[in-house]
Amino acid sequence: MYNLILSWLFLLAIGQAFLMTATLLSVRQPEMRTANRLLSALLLVFAAIIGHNWLGLNHLYQQYPHSALAIVTLGLVVGPLQYLYLRAMLSDQPLGWRALLHFVPFAVATLAMTPFYLRSAEEKLAWMQLWHGWPWYLTLAGLAKLAILLTYIRATYRLVGRVPADSDLVRDLRRLMGMWLVSAALSIVALAMAVLDVEWPLSTDAMDGISLMLFVFATAFTAMRLPLGYRPRALPPPPPPKQRYASKQLSTADRDAFLARLNARMEQDHPYRNGELKLEDLAAQMAMTPHELSQLINENCGANFADFLNRHRVEALKQALQDPEHASASILDLAIQSGFNSKSAMNRVFKKQTGMTPGEFRDQAKTPA
Repeated sequence: MYNLILSWLFLLAIGQAFLMTATLLSVRQPEMRTANRLLSALLLVFAAIIGHNWLGLNHLYQQYPHSALAIVTLGLVVGPLQYLYLRAMLSDQPLGWRALLHFVPFAVATLAMTPFYLRSAEEKLAWMQLWHGWPWYLTLAGLAKLAILLTYIRATYRLVGRVPADSDLVRDLRRLMGMWLVSAALSIVALAMAVLDVEWPLSTDAMDGISLMLFVFATAFTAMRLPLGYRPRALPPPPPPKQRYASKQLSTADRDAFLARLNARMEQDHPYRNGELKLEDLAAQMAMTPHELSQLINENCGANFADFLNRHRVEALKQALQDPEHASASILDLAIQSGFNSKSAMNRVFKKQTGMTPGEFRDQAKTPA
């Protein structure tokens, strides 16, 4: 009975992987193209491996002889794809041609397996009929794949560890990495079962498929919490050269002039509606250094830069929620137009500043005085 349930779950995970791939590739944001392609490739690799496990779960290998060892080298691209995806998500720096070096082990392994892949179906069927447990070379290959995967998982933890967990995307990516670690642990169990020929309630194909299925469903859950097309600039760019007068205090006259200019810009141009607005960007618009703008906001606005922007975003959202013309618009759409990047961030900031959720505020605004 559990084989039938797992079989359907595997097919559901494969369908989910293809659906997310289509969604990712349909996002028309140039800055997201590389990250989306890498995650799409990763999901397709998992779909292929889960499909192979589905064949094994239903004892169909011999009916499809060309499935023999068909995905044995795909495990070598999982780690590189995960790592490069995170780099593309968290950094504005292009990957460059050196990123291809991460796939050299996969290319070498695939080249070594090419003579076997070119065998006829009859030869592969005869090979499968002589199968009596994992040969030593496949055991070594499996251990090598796991070592490479664990190395990349460690590298991804170090990469994301450089980023403050102050955005929903970073927190969700860290949860995904935890799922990758669980998947790797299950893969180790599956390899041990295959090598030791241990009879467990779940077969090797079942354990291996479950490990990848968990990642696919975890990715789908993350996509529901946060739009897949959204990417903040989480990793800070290389620090700019230190300016000569970076620590110089603003004079009273300059402070008043810049403060008036800042308030006018916020009221007229609404730069806070840009969800990825950085201190450096606004400083450039104001013809100030980032240090001067930060000093101006901290000393005269009673908040740091992030709180200063959120204050304006909350006011813009409050006005939109009270506007009858926006009565049919969703709160999330209005929040994004106001500059918020996610539903959870909007709820947290809005309630902190108003003492109620946006939904409660809208309901209150509809209630006659």
